[in-house]
Amino acid sequence: MKHKILIVDDEENILFITKTAFEQHYEVFTAPDGAAALEIIKRERPVLVFLDIKMPGMSGMQVLEEIILLDQKPAVWMLTGDEELDTAMKTLNAGASGYVTKPFELSRLREIVLSATESSKDSGKPVSERPWRVKKKE
Repeated sequence: MKHKILIVDDEENILFITKTAFEQHYEVFTAPDGAAALEIIKRERPVLVFLDIKMPGMSGMQVLEEIILLDQKPAVWMLTGDEELDTAMKTLNAGASGYVTKPFELSRLREIVLSATESSKDSGKPVSERPWRVKKKE
């Protein structure tokens, strides 16, 4: 069984690129907005969500707040073009597992996905309750 991941972004090119990069090894879902993302999370229960902070309608922060209330929470990594430390701290304090700035390298997202899926196999705890350590290549 393939691990499920969800990419949420209002930019179609980011959804296409990331889905294409991961769909060979993972079951990948995409959502263009927060409402669609929450429906997919409740229905499919992904292990990991990459969530854009700035989207029309429901913001990524609002979606994160809803995810935190779920019984089975996926790990959530926020995506944004904002490099301000304040924004990063707000997302982490709100319950995000991490923060990735755009433009990002797909290799960085691959490291996060590998870490999330390995952690979900190795522990009986829900993924959302495990510490995230992205292994750096030596």
